[in-house]
Order: sequence, then structure tokens, then C-alpha cells
Amino acid sequence: MSVLCCRVPDLLVSLACRRSPDLANHPLALLGPDERVWAVSSQALHCGVQVQMRAQQAQIACPALLLRPLDLDAAEAEQGALLAELAAWQMPVEPLGWGGVYVGLHGVADDAAAVQPLAAELGRRVRRRLGVELQPSLGWDSGKFTARAAAAQAAPGRMRLVEGEDEARFLGPLPITLLPLPRPHLQQLHWLGIRTLGQFAALPAAAVWQRFGAGGKQAQCWAQGRDDRPVAAALSAPPAPVVVTLEPPAGSLQPVVEAVMASLRPMLAERAAALEGVRRLRIVASFVVGKEQAADLAFVEAAVQPSRVEAALVQQLLRLRWPSEMETVHWTLLQSGELAAPQLSLFSDSPQRFVTLADLAQTLSTRYNARLFQAALAEANHPIPERRGALLPLVDHVASLA
Repeated sequence: MSVLCCRVPDLLVSLACRRSPDLANHPLALLGPDERVWAVSSQALHCGVQVQMRAQQAQIACPALLLRPLDLDAAEAEQGALLAELAAWQMPVEPLGWGGVYVGLHGVADDAAAVQPLAAELGRRVRRRLGVELQPSLGWDSGKFTARAAAAQAAPGRMRLVEGEDEARFLGPLPITLLPLPRPHLQQLHWLGIRTLGQFAALPAAAVWQRFGAGGKQAQCWAQGRDDRPVAAALSAPPAPVVVTLEPPAGSLQPVVEAVMASLRPMLAERAAALEGVRRLRIVASFVVGKEQAADLAFVEAAVQPSRVEAALVQQLLRLRWPSEMETVHWTLLQSGELAAPQLSLFSDSPQRFVTLADLAQTLSTRYNARLFQAALAEANHPIPERRGALLPLVDHVASLA
């Protein structure tokens, strides 16, 4: 395999600042059609604003934040122009989120010496098409994940080419957060002291599979530099629609959502095992009386969590005009893609209650037994220095402080 990854950093924010240069010096977040944050400037990111936040959450995290609607049509036009420019090479091209593209070079250029002039030409073509301010970062390797990691490590206007014998040395020190594992899995690894791809790659494969499932097994292969996925369109052709029949026809939202989500969950689980998710989903609703109505569920990052897909589904169904009871719903997966690496956080995102230190200590000690300890000052004035401190089980120490 030979894969070149082209990545235009912060494409959506850069396009917004190009249209309105006065936005460049302020923390900025762009709201997508689902009324969530789709893109964040570096200033806003440093303030704690993240993709997928609601507008109110983002404003609380950064009071000086500028919230602007995303011009989705203009963004899709630029993304389409990027894909068309690379497709002119007549080589396999696969979209990788906004501003990201894989190009398959297998059989054309299979070593760094042959790839370098092609990568330089690709960079010139992208700059000529998108403008000098949208400089691409390029990465190359025999696998898609390492090529993507190389592009992420390269500065705009630069390339990072990784030969097969250098993969382990290149990947080893990189942060484990490059892997698109679910946030709870990343939290567990973080608590265990697994911070780099090299540390994760060295874990026993059976233990990784047992704790993290098929997705964890796939992620460990990527961390080891083993990725034989071919470069191809995310979906070469839309599959046949899945028909959900509502019996009896539904005149309220809840039974429709429950029926559609019941048919979507197996597909989402299958995608999650491959570390992929849904980027665009089309639904067509048929009514007992009245015309069919269609809506698209679009996600800024590939979605695999049922709750996230359900929230987008509810939003689109509420926007439809229901002339009568809904009879059937057809859904079609229009586009899928790799999962994005989530932001690692210490506590759960659940808004229901605050996670206290005692709760966290109890959770960790229940899972990992008494291997977690907290240093404590037992006798500060003991004549023997070794007796002044002690190691207490984490739960007992936290309880003593409460």
C-alpha cells in the first residue's frame, strides 16, 4: 500500500476568516445546521470551546466568543473543489473530514523518493485552487492511519514521509489521543499511564480485545503501524434504503424515533467496530395523506453514538410538516468516514450531576482494586524519615478528607 494524506488545517474557520477578515483576531466558533459547534478557532479552543458543544455551552466556556453560522454551501463547494482537484490525477481519492483527503498511490509511487515529487506537485495544485492562505500539510506512509498522523505532525506547506522501517519510531512517542477510541476508553488508558501510541502498541493483544472490543483491537493494529485498508470512496454508491414501517401509523414523534433508531443501531455498532461513523444520512418520511418529505442528517465529524444520531433525527423530524400520521420512514447512508479522535477529559460529559473526587476514587478502586494509592503524611515529626509518610488506598484517603 502507498497512501498520501492531504490535510488543510482548520478549513472551515479559514474560509470564514477569508470572507470576513475581522474575525481572525477573535475567538470564533461556527454553528452548523444542527445548532452545534462545527468548527473552532485556536483562540476559542484554548478557552475550552470544543466541537459538538451547544452555543450556550460554548459561550459559557468563552464569554468573548464570536458565534457565527457556518456557510455550509460555500464549505461544501470548497471541499468539492479540493476533491475534484485531486481526482484529476485519476487515482483513488477518499474524503477524510473537512479539508482532509486520502490519495492512493499504490503501484504509482511506493517509496519516499518516488512520492516526494508527486506530493510537491499536489501541494502546488491545492494552493493554486484554494489560495495561498490554505496551505496543505502532507503525510505519506504505507497505511492510512500513519499517513494521517504524519500529515497532522507536518506544518502547513510541509510534508512528512514515513518509510516502513521508521513507522514504529515515528508512531511510538505520539499521543494516544490520535486514535479514534471512545472517550471512556481513552480515560481508562490515561488513568493506567498509557499516554503514547508506543505504550498502547506494546499491551497484550488479548487484554486489549477483552477490555476494548473489536474497535480497540483495530486501534492497536494502527498504533503498531499495521493498516491495510485500501483508499476508496467512503461509499462508492448509496445502498438501498432501509424501510421502517410504522404499525399503526404514528402521529407523534416518540414512536417514530424509537422505530427508526431500532433499525439504525445495528448499522452504528457495525461501523463502530471498524472505527467508522456516519457523516450524512438521508431520511424520507411517507404519510397516510400528503406528499413524501426528505431531510438530511449531516455531522461535522463522523457520528457513531446512538444518542448523537437520535438528537439529529429528532431535530429533523420536528422540522418536517406532518400533514397526517407518518406511515413509513426510509433512511439511506449517504456518506460514512473515519471517527475523529475525541478530546480527552477527566470527568463524564453527563450534565445530570457533578462527579466528585470521592465518586471518581470509588470508580477507580472498584475497577482496579487496591493498586491505586495516595501519598499521605502519617506522622510529620517522626524521628525516622521513612515513617513520616504512608501510602493509603485511594478510597480510604478520599473518605478521610470528606
